[in-house]
Amino acid sequence: MRSKTLGKIVLSLISVVSLGLGAAGPAAADSAPTAGAPVAGKTEAAGKGGPEGIIGGETADSSRGMAALHRNGNFLCSGSIVDNRWVLTARHCLYPEGERIPDSQLTVRVKSLNRTSGGGVVAVSDSRVRTEHDIAMLKLDRSANAEPVRLATANPKVGATTYVFGWGRTCATCAPSTVLKRATMRVESIDADDVYGGRAIRTSGLNGRTCHGDSGGPLFKLVDGQRYQVGVVSGGNAGCPDDSGFRFASTPTSLTWIQNVMADF
Repeated sequence: MRSKTLGKIVLSLISVVSLGLGAAGPAAADSAPTAGAPVAGKTEAAGKGGPEGIIGGETADSSRGMAALHRNGNFLCSGSIVDNRWVLTARHCLYPEGERIPDSQLTVRVKSLNRTSGGGVVAVSDSRVRTEHDIAMLKLDRSANAEPVRLATANPKVGATTYVFGWGRTCATCAPSTVLKRATMRVESIDADDVYGGRAIRTSGLNGRTCHGDSGGPLFKLVDGQRYQVGVVSGGNAGCPDDSGFRFASTPTSLTWIQNVMADF
């Protein structure tokens, strides 16, 4: 069994504060992605920040395959569409204060770079979480009518260039980004732990870093020009202080579980 110790580098990066915003929209890009990383924990108030998301990085140019997760209309986490009826996100996003959020309070905005408008809003009818892994699946009550992401069958190699997407904060005290952002990351290890002790990919930021609200967002690796999701934003350094130590729950490690969930429910 992998270690479940969160340690000092893990903090709650989930933005669950009321921002006065409606359901948000998804996003994804084919070239450069965005960054973000959250962990379960206490609610934190967001400061007054700019409209950009992720610390550094750049604005994404496509929302393909992305989903913005909301609780009662307030932005919660980022996620990815893995099937027209299923969204993949981080397990800790569903436990912001230690208790499971009822599915009836959850919605996702899809097909929009803006998490507050555009695209469409779809309700969540059911959810599943993987034991001892920071992975969760949200079943939608209708089709998202969007192009799903591809899921990788193997973890990336150390040194590989990857891309992360999310609507997280642009600074440690800023509000979550209104628009989808992306950041370029370098794989440092594929044998780290996510916040629940599951296998994780550890990266360092090349042009940006993740922060609160990026939790649940996808980490992509380009293969022959096509994006494949290799990770889910799980945790990072407390306070988003630098561009190292980001951890992503490995999606190849959980691929069979993900496929079984979609087949069984």
